Amino acid sequence: MNDALLRRLRVEQARALLDDADPHHAVMLACDLLVAGVDGDAVVALAAESARTLQAYDANRRLAAVTAELGLPEPDLPTAVVLIAADTCERILDRSISVEVGAHRLYVVGHDGSPLGDLLPAVAALAAHLEDDLGGRADDDLHTRLAALARTILRRLEAGNPT
Repeated sequence: MNDALLRRLRVEQARALLDDADPHHAVMLACDLLVAGVDGDAVVALAAESARTLQAYDANRRLAAVTAELGLPEPDLPTAVVLIAADTCERILDRSISVEVGAHRLYVVGHDGSPLGDLLPAVAALAAHLEDDLGGRADDDLHTRLAALARTILRRLEAGNPT
């Protein structure tokens, strides 16, 4: 398995630990694992699921079976936060998730054990602005501010100093 697939698997594993894995991402990941030659029973079972109808609970369960089959230990909480925060920031910057979704997903920085906990007030302020002032619909200014926060988070993580 290449590093990119392993990272995607670890991100979904972290999501399942702190909240829920994304069913669509989990199924697509399993399909990509099959293409890469990782073809255990649990991988096949997850890849055979419908990305549209798989429920989060079942995605979590199937993903846990995949990680167990591959011998991947569950990440500790700080690592899970870092994995989710980095993935969310990358998705905000490449616009593969909406500003509205990204603003709420970044609340992960406030999770217990987070090395990025000091950024929770900034995340909360942007989310409050989104909900209270903009009625849940992001404008260009909010996107710019959220992208700046995402770049800040990624710079801190890349420097190896999340705090």
